[in-house]
Amino acid sequence: MQFRKTFKYRLYPSKAQQHTINNQLELCRQLYNEMRNIKKETYTQAHQSLSKFDLINTISYFNINQPKYKEVHSQVKQNVCDRVDKAFKNMYARIKRGEDNPGYPRIKGKYQYKSICYPQAIYNLFKNNKLIISKIGEVNIKLHHSIDGTIKTMTISRTSTNKYYVAFACVVEKEIPIRAELKSIGVDVGLNHFMTLSDGTHIDNPRYLRKSEQKLARTQCKQSRKKLRSHNRNKHRLKVAVIHEKVKNQRADFLHKLSTQLTNNYSIIGIENLNIVGMLKNRRLSRSISDVGWGMFYNQLYYKAEHAGSIVQESERFYPSTKTCNKCGSVQDMPLHKRIYECKCCGNIEDRDTNAAINLDQNALRIINMNTVGMTGINACGDVPLGTSMNQEATHF
Repeated sequence: MQFRKTFKYRLYPSKAQQHTINNQLELCRQLYNEMRNIKKETYTQAHQSLSKFDLINTISYFNINQPKYKEVHSQVKQNVCDRVDKAFKNMYARIKRGEDNPGYPRIKGKYQYKSICYPQAIYNLFKNNKLIISKIGEVNIKLHHSIDGTIKTMTISRTSTNKYYVAFACVVEKEIPIRAELKSIGVDVGLNHFMTLSDGTHIDNPRYLRKSEQKLARTQCKQSRKKLRSHNRNKHRLKVAVIHEKVKNQRADFLHKLSTQLTNNYSIIGIENLNIVGMLKNRRLSRSISDVGWGMFYNQLYYKAEHAGSIVQESERFYPSTKTCNKCGSVQDMPLHKRIYECKCCGNIEDRDTNAAINLDQNALRIINMNTVGMTGINACGDVPLGTSMNQEATHF
């Protein structure tokens, strides 16, 4: 089976190469704004919507009248046109869905264009850890892992801390493993405990952003006292960006380890269908919800389960996993301050989060059994053929 997989590596360009990459990023930003304005003015004056290929045909005009754009590779400039076209298509899709604020594609400000993409194989890898890139040259690269599959695109990006990375998007052929043992688990995420499993295991919330808030506040105060557009202010801006980057890396490392452990040890993982965007509107909990990273964790579960031959099954929206007794199925109100579930019908006493995780596990098995009734591959013992995710929105990257 074919999978799309991305391999990301750190680049170590020289000072001259950094200047070249930064210059190309700035030129791509300017070209993006030019193409965006052309598409807007054409529709306003002639009531005609330019396609991606119409925008690509205008590149020759910029090459003749503004020779500075010749410093950027032709395929990179074509990718800029593709990004402009996708920005407008996404706006039309939001309008079609009836969103109140669909958002018109904005002009890219300085330092807001952070990556350039080469859609085809116009680069070479050497054994001496060098990546040769057209218009840039031979760049040092840290090849900590071999590249599998067929390379489709290459993207060079710059972070806010002035670090450079290259990402290869590949198509990989891989056989999905068949799980011999059917082992299920329910996962209930929260803020007090990051995750509670149906077997009673609690994983504490690390709260990386909360732990760095004091250091971040001190650094930001020092930055605010510096003169605008001065060298010292830019140095403190980098210090603030380094703190944010460390929090981001800590969170990603924590979530990757947890998601890998779950997908390797369990064949069926039941999770809750959360409206995270709606929950972020809560002013008191929005910062804690953003810090915990539920959306990132769910995305990692989906694509890792697909490679491991497991199933990640979401519950129905508004499924009352916390309010339902896992023994008798009765439903009762459970306000946030009530941490112990005491069933009034059967007398079951359970931890609030553990009860919800057990219900998610049972609900996932019920949905899978309903979806697999009559399908081939189910034997008399009720084993479910594993190999593909039941969720159609699984993320491959």
